[in-house]
Amino acid sequence: MSRTFRIFLAVLVAIAVACHRQPPVQKQPPVRKQPPVEKQPPVQKQPPVQKPPPVQTQPPVERQPDVRPEVKKDTTALVGIPDPSVVVFFRDTAPNILPSARGRAFDLQKTEERQDLRTLIRRERERWRSRKPRDYRFLLRVGCFCPGTRGWLLMEVRSGEPLRAWDRTGRSVPLTDWNTLSIDGLYANLEHAAERDGNVQIAFDRRLHFPTYIRTSAARVPDAWGIFEARAVTPLRARRLPVAKTR
Repeated sequence: MSRTFRIFLAVLVAIAVACHRQPPVQKQPPVRKQPPVEKQPPVQKQPPVQKPPPVQTQPPVERQPDVRPEVKKDTTALVGIPDPSVVVFFRDTAPNILPSARGRAFDLQKTEERQDLRTLIRRERERWRSRKPRDYRFLLRVGCFCPGTRGWLLMEVRSGEPLRAWDRTGRSVPLTDWNTLSIDGLYANLEHAAERDGNVQIAFDRRLHFPTYIRTSAARVPDAWGIFEARAVTPLRARRLPVAKTR
């Protein structure tokens, strides 16, 4: 075999060996280790909330019965129970005086007559105050254009204020603000009429100087009238308090 042929074969073998060689495997970079994860501290459990002990309810307090002193009621002040002792007062209610002859009439449309009425009321009231009893009873009848004339009532006045009232049968009646008045209440109505109304007719008792008859009518409404009659003012004896016995 010639030398040239042997060189040729050597070249072919070298080429074949070179073709079958694997390329060198590239080394992968080393994987960096992750830092260890810090463990979270365990969550401390909250202690269970203690429920407050149940509130012990107090037993209901038994109410003691109200102990009140026994008060004797005046049965004559109860509506519907007649008091025979007051019936005798109504003997003075006979119509013995004609309305046309009762006192003096004042036309308050005239300035001089209105002033005369004011002067008369002032003078008679001062005389009444100087003579009036502290406690008294009297007969009263009131009427006006709306409900009409009411019957006679026996009024009892204590310390200037109406306390009780009875009708002619002796039965107690409730107090109102228009037909159960004291004598001072009559004077108050009269003074008001002297400033407001158009006509006033009035008469006075000659001994105690209280108004025995009052008739008023409005200036612009002639039918708006009112009549007040009073009689038999009787003083009441002062109530005596029981005297405590000393040992």
